[in-house]
Amino acid sequence: AAQRICRELRWNGLDFKLGNYVALLDGNVIAVADDPKNVLRALRSIDPDPSRGMVLEVAAPVTDVIR
Repeated sequence: AAQRICRELRWNGLDFKLGNYVALLDGNVIAVADDPKNVLRALRSIDPDPSRGMVLEVAAPVTDVIR
């Protein structure tokens, strides 16, 4: 889900913009905001277990170049 959100700026009918922060839990978008603290707070209010869920910043993919 995270890779697709960053690559296509869409997921399950939701649109995202570069710079958004997205909280994901079990493949579902829990919250979207411009501040990572807000989405983390929303995620932890639903599931307080720090080993579950993730927060990602919507950003353009970076290509690694190895020479």
